[in-house]
Parts: sequence; C-alpha cells; structure tokens
Amino acid sequence: MSVKLLKICITTSDIARIEGCSPRTASQKMIDMKVFYGKTAKRYKVTFKDYAHYSGIPLEDLEPFRL
Repeated sequence: MSVKLLKICITTSDIARIEGCSPRTASQKMIDMKVFYGKTAKRYKVTFKDYAHYSGIPLEDLEPFRL
C-alpha cells in the first residue's frame, strides 16, 4: 500500500508552473494573496486551499502540482 504525500503550502515556483507566468509575476501574486488573507508576517504560509479559493481553480485540479 503506497501513501501519497501532498504538499500543503504553495510556493512561488508552484504558482509559476500552474499559471505559466514568470517567477516575478508569481512572486507578486503571492504577495497579493498574503495581503488578501492577512498573512503578511514572514512566518505565515499560503496553502493550496487558500490559493484555490483566491484564484477560483478547484483544489482537485491543483493536486498534480502538490506531489
């Protein structure tokens, strides 16, 4: 029996791969999401669930990027 481990937190490189944008644009989107969710302190992370809600992409469609 194999167990799939899925990442919880999203990174700017994940955003760049999902949206097909540059790393700089992905970084700006990450900053915008952190402000939107009030996670401006450096220790707070943005989750895939937060990203799915913010971007309107279903969480199931993001699963290949969580591996």
